Amino acid sequence: MIYFTDKPIKLFIFIALVLCRAGVYAQVSLVQKTIDKLESYKNFSYKSVGKKKELFTSDTVKEHHNALFLKAVADKNFGYLFNVETTNDNDKLTYSDLYNGQNLIRINRGDSTFAMQDIQAFNFQSTLLGCLKWIQGRLEKRSSEIIKTQDTIINAVDTYHLIADVYDTIINKEHTYTYVHLLIDKLSGLPDCIIIKSRNTNYGDGVSNYYSETQYLDYMVNRNNIDIPSMTIPDGLHPPKAQPVLPKEQTDLLAFGNIAPDWLLYDAEDKRMSLSQIKGKVILLDFFFIGCEGCMESLKPLNGLHEKYKNQNVAMVSMTFRDSKKSVTEFKKNYNIKYPIYLNAGDVVKSYHVGSYPTLYFIDKEGKIANVMVGYSDDFEEKVISIINKLLNK
Repeated sequence: MIYFTDKPIKLFIFIALVLCRAGVYAQVSLVQKTIDKLESYKNFSYKSVGKKKELFTSDTVKEHHNALFLKAVADKNFGYLFNVETTNDNDKLTYSDLYNGQNLIRINRGDSTFAMQDIQAFNFQSTLLGCLKWIQGRLEKRSSEIIKTQDTIINAVDTYHLIADVYDTIINKEHTYTYVHLLIDKLSGLPDCIIIKSRNTNYGDGVSNYYSETQYLDYMVNRNNIDIPSMTIPDGLHPPKAQPVLPKEQTDLLAFGNIAPDWLLYDAEDKRMSLSQIKGKVILLDFFFIGCEGCMESLKPLNGLHEKYKNQNVAMVSMTFRDSKKSVTEFKKNYNIKYPIYLNAGDVVKSYHVGSYPTLYFIDKEGKIANVMVGYSDDFEEKVISIINKLLNK
């Protein structure tokens, strides 16, 4: 008599799991090997071409980088001296971030100026080595995992293709995620491309989609003419000219009780609006721009406030000094914004002395400045409701 048991099946599943796990660990090791290879050089440089879709609009930003890194083991900030030149195709700007071991210097090629920057503010993760270390760090902490590996041909180059799951969940029936694709040249062992795809519902009542793709090329390593003196500010540059100091009354926010300056603006549909048209109402002026962190946090409460007060003697007006008609149209649709947004508000920003965002001015029924809020906080909505209700009952 022959007996059948499930032991062979269990053994097969166990072996399959072990092999799968070993494969994943091998891919994690591959990321570390790539980092180790870069860090084995006394210096290395590369060029990169990046394009990314902005998080809050469909605008695409294109950038080119020329990056040079010189190993500095004793450096406690980065472990490298570096010079990263960036050319932004959209803004036609070219600038360099130069770190010499003591200072981080922003060099503006357009006007031949340089200025000292905050070292801690530099986004090292935006560099190739910084991005690889970020990926590796998340894999080591198990906050991310390799979900797929395969070989890929890119630009006629045979590459390893790793896909890391950085974040993946369902929020309010919406699939939100961040995936990082890392493509490594099998021959050189260096990255060819890094792609980041992200979808989230962190802001307002809409979904934010982000896509970036950066290709790396023209690697050069261990060049003999790269040394510390080469990491200095080039000749012919000068500090920026001192800006005239404005009188204090031109920089302070408008004082309570003053008559609010009038303005005339148009929205993305060319509808005209002025402050005088809504005089007699309690008015909330929201100065913002797309992508400002606090501005994005305020979207949902402002939408709710608009619904709350839409049938009362209240007018909510949002205005931007920098966003295009196309961007605002897409932005309003994607985030289901109900309140009006007006464009080209640069002159209004000046007349209301706005220096940070978001800034909210509250104007009473007599057209006077009654209150002001700067920035976003957890009790943002509660504060706004309290101010508006007091002005309605005044």
